[in-house]
Amino acid sequence: MRKLIGKPQILKEVNSSMIEQLVYERGPLTKPDLAKITSLSLPTVSKLVDALENSSRLCRAGHSGKGAGRKAVLYETNKNSGCIIVLYYLLGKYRCRIADMLNNSLYEAAFPLDGSSSRNAASSTLNAIDSLMERAPTKVKAVGVGMPGVVKSGGLLLGIPQISVWEGFNLEELLYRRYKTKICVENNVKISAVGYYHTRLKDKQDNIVYIYVGNGIGAGLIINKQLYRGASNFSGEIGFMTSLADKTPFRDYTLQGGFMETHLGKFVDYAQGDFRKKNDPRQRDGFVDILSMIAADYVAILNPEVIVFSGAIFDDTLVESINRRTARYIPSEIMPLILRDDSDDSGIEGLVLTCRSCITTGTQLVRRQGRIRRHVV
Repeated sequence: MRKLIGKPQILKEVNSSMIEQLVYERGPLTKPDLAKITSLSLPTVSKLVDALENSSRLCRAGHSGKGAGRKAVLYETNKNSGCIIVLYYLLGKYRCRIADMLNNSLYEAAFPLDGSSSRNAASSTLNAIDSLMERAPTKVKAVGVGMPGVVKSGGLLLGIPQISVWEGFNLEELLYRRYKTKICVENNVKISAVGYYHTRLKDKQDNIVYIYVGNGIGAGLIINKQLYRGASNFSGEIGFMTSLADKTPFRDYTLQGGFMETHLGKFVDYAQGDFRKKNDPRQRDGFVDILSMIAADYVAILNPEVIVFSGAIFDDTLVESINRRTARYIPSEIMPLILRDDSDDSGIEGLVLTCRSCITTGTQLVRRQGRIRRHVV
């Protein structure tokens, strides 16, 4: 990260980005509101807001009703200043959405992904995005893709058995070369955690663990209200967790999605996201036992307020069974709230939110020992 000290243009970019994000999150707001929230001077805020309005990123939304004198102008995000395209991968196809700058859905469609070769997978992905680009009503500000594997910083895909031809493939690089816009490639369970946290969790607790089981297994962690990715974007890859109770001979599990994912495969048909049809009455109980141990481990390590289970395999009865079994491992005073996400939209909504955040927080101010740094996300 390159140090840039005392650069007025950098400060202007940072402050402009901060104001745009505040209006998006809390708007409509007046210039005095923004000056108070940001601690910037009113003249500085006024210039920045005027510039954002002139560039059509903000627009007027009436006047403030406060006070008896002249009413202040309210500003809000201009929803028509651009749009976002997202593709969320699940079970061999992309679920796609075009959203405006206020996250409203403008168009939705589904496109297959051809995983027969790396070239075909890339071609089918680009064809899907091209089709969406043709329908975009305004300039595309960001393209986001949710992937079922480890997505390292920079868009490199690892541990992705569902699209094995893309192991080690840099999807973000491909998309940026083609579209020259903001590109957000992220693990699909992580963005589902973001979507659930911001759109469905009624009480905004600080820490949640979001566990998906269906076409594979993974988790998304929200810690201190932020998505936690870890040093190598590997956090939440619970398919690679191990069990001290395992008595099988040693084998290399890394090529099969990890020990836990291999073990859960005895109970789950990953191709359908359902229980395997073996008519074994112990099947459901074995599944509950494994997931309750995973939940208990997360409580012992992270102590979250909420654990959420997601996937077509879950119903309320199954989640309640996991809750009861987890309580055998964790003191009642420490037990988190265990919930089920019954929506199919958390992932795609989380991806839209992630892209939207990338657009307005490309420049962030970091103060360390009195120095100002520019960090490009």
